[in-house]
Amino acid sequence: MKKVLIIFMALATFAVTAQNKNSERKENRKEMKANLTPEQRADLKVKEMTLALDLNATQQQKVKQIILKAENDRPATRPNRGEMTDAQKYEAKSAMLDRRIAMKKEMKEILTEEQMAKWELQQRHRGGKLKAKGEQKRKSRK
Repeated sequence: MKKVLIIFMALATFAVTAQNKNSERKENRKEMKANLTPEQRADLKVKEMTLALDLNATQQQKVKQIILKAENDRPATRPNRGEMTDAQKYEAKSAMLDRRIAMKKEMKEILTEEQMAKWELQQRHRGGKLKAKGEQKRKSRK
């Protein structure tokens, strides 16, 4: 019985330390993103898009300008949605959708049809991941 108890305690210790490392990694990623300038974030996004969509040099320059403009227009801090009124929530959502529509129009002018299809698929996939993450956070709060 002692051996079983010792093995159980050892496994529990390993499980706890493994979970702590994962949360530390997430915090480090958030800090790194927060410390980047809008130009650096735009540059990284363009490089990711170049890898995914096989952009040429002129497309890279144009996309970088669009993303840089979007990064500069983005608010520095997101307001707490719990403290917002319904009208403020509507205005924030409307403004965000307007920015997305404008970006999509600009991207359509730059990307080929095939690249545009890939980009839209990435946007949908990204939205799904963010939605799932938000639902997960809400469940953990309850």
